Amino acid sequence: MKRVNSIPSVTDTQAYCSWKKQWSSQEDLDVHSYIFDQCRPDHVLMFSNMLFPDFVVAEGGVFLGRNFSDEVFDRCIALASGDLSKTEQLLNVVRIYDVFGQGARDVSDDVFLQLCNVIGFSWRMVLKEKFPEKIFCVEVSNSEQNYGPDITFYQVGPLSLGSGK
Repeated sequence: MKRVNSIPSVTDTQAYCSWKKQWSSQEDLDVHSYIFDQCRPDHVLMFSNMLFPDFVVAEGGVFLGRNFSDEVFDRCIALASGDLSKTEQLLNVVRIYDVFGQGARDVSDDVFLQLCNVIGFSWRMVLKEKFPEKIFCVEVSNSEQNYGPDITFYQVGPLSLGSGK
């Protein structure tokens, strides 16, 4: 038998470790036990919008619905000097620290990076499913110059501005 993990094991989760320590018998406890005891289905369902986002197709580009407006598109296309791929890269960026509010203050930076990688894995799948004729690059970054981990996607290959927004 061979176990195949879809994503790397989750590490450095303070809430899970604290929860597990409260039990005298811990050998049968796992992530699924934690989900059963601590997680709300409606929160998971709402967060699935980050994993499987809505998209806007405009001018030949594919953009995150949560980030898109005509004004933002026009600003990004100007910053990118008309380069559609660069426009997608700019407009589609999600800074993971900005997704969560005060409840994430005690969460380690490593957890945010792991989460970006999971979102990236999901975006690769959904982009391939929804746009099989296009090729995308999904990038997760944790650069010192940025405000924490971020994720973006953009098309690769020859692109040109399409018609209509």
